[in-house]
Amino acid sequence: MMVTLVEIEQARRELPPEIVYTPLLRSPSVSDLSGADVWFKAENLQVTGSYKTRAAFTILNRLSDVQKEKGAAISSSGNFATAFAFMGTLLEIPTAIVMMEKTSPYKIRRTRDYGGEAVLCENHNQARWDTLGRLGRERGITAINTWEDENVVRGHGSIGAEIMAQAQDLDAVIVPVSSGGLIGGVATAVKTLNPAVKVIGVQPEGSQAVYQSFLKKEICEVQEPNTVCDSLVAPRPGNLTFEHVMAYVDEMVLVSDAQAIDAVKYLIGATKLVVEPGGAVGVAALLNGIVSLEGKKVVVLLSGGNIMPAQLAGYLGAA
Repeated sequence: MMVTLVEIEQARRELPPEIVYTPLLRSPSVSDLSGADVWFKAENLQVTGSYKTRAAFTILNRLSDVQKEKGAAISSSGNFATAFAFMGTLLEIPTAIVMMEKTSPYKIRRTRDYGGEAVLCENHNQARWDTLGRLGRERGITAINTWEDENVVRGHGSIGAEIMAQAQDLDAVIVPVSSGGLIGGVATAVKTLNPAVKVIGVQPEGSQAVYQSFLKKEICEVQEPNTVCDSLVAPRPGNLTFEHVMAYVDEMVLVSDAQAIDAVKYLIGATKLVVEPGGAVGVAALLNGIVSLEGKKVVVLLSGGNIMPAQLAGYLGAA
């Protein structure tokens, strides 16, 4: 069932004070280079370092009392894991997060530090779903498929509603894409409020399931995504999220890993903002002319800033 702006606005009103109303920051340097009037929606400054806390709260807050007592579980490669753990602790709900064994030790540690239980599984996507299902059966906790949960779209849609409240005379929004939940929610809010605003999704070349699905107008799967953008590695869009993508998104584009890394370095140097590669793909698309929006007012969503210090230092050392 399609999520509506009314539902998004209700979810937005329910968000706790811990959720940051992140700023819209103009970038003179990217504006000059791209020829567009470029603004950043800085969700890299969000609590836990990414936009995921919005959906994490919306999911957990809407569980029944019995479900809250027994706890909830999701599968995540990192940003949703930390957000879910943080919000579980805030709401006093036990959380378990299924993570593949190859997940960065940094992200596993952060998940545990926020109070979540990191449950490791084998390094393939089916193992994630098998483990999640087992947790539900064995423990009686609520196992949530975040690709198919309407509260994910509702929670993430709050970003689109905020952008439209913050930006006057907007022409386009550029959004990083993994499984499609973020852009599905953002696009639903943006397009409902102003159908003339163009919504553009960006994926890395090594993880382009939504890009291919968008082009072919049917769900496609990438068996083993391979990209430095480790927050954008969903092997396929969800059925629910894809429905929203096809209804509201105007364009999908790809950037290379090298372009994403260059965007991370550029943002540090020019804006002093720390953004992970997956969060910087929209900037990469603008800087490399992959999207052409000259003379247009554009908001680029910086979706996260969770990058290991050593990784960031390596990028900057190679500058």
